[in-house]
Amino acid sequence: AKLRGWVPMAGSVIRAFYEARAGGKLETVGSFIAENVLWIEPTVGDHMGELKGREAVLDMMTRAKATTGGTFSLGVAELVQVAGHCSAVIEWTAKKGEATLKGRELATFSVSDDGKITFAQFLPENIAQDQAFWS
Repeated sequence: AKLRGWVPMAGSVIRAFYEARAGGKLETVGSFIAENVLWIEPTVGDHMGELKGREAVLDMMTRAKATTGGTFSLGVAELVQVAGHCSAVIEWTAKKGEATLKGRELATFSVSDDGKITFAQFLPENIAQDQAFWS
């Protein structure tokens, strides 16, 4: 019997989502995000915070990339999944002017039965460093 809420591919959805982000095609990235997603980024810049809906998330990603001249990149370092939930350590780098920042954050996702991200929350390793870079 299928367990209620069991999404066997939650971890693979998140890995594929980050691969799509690396590829830079917003349409492909958007295909992984539910229309009514709740996405919570730390408020470290004017393009972040609590975002509701796919379009708000894609807009945030576009502005983050623009702020860094296209240098913002992310990748999954570690991943664990339980049912339709997945947590991942995300490593990222970005350049802004002469400053280069490398960061890590814990990301928690919920993935629907049809493989869409319905919830995401990001907890940075060093919020002060992130705030200084993004502000």
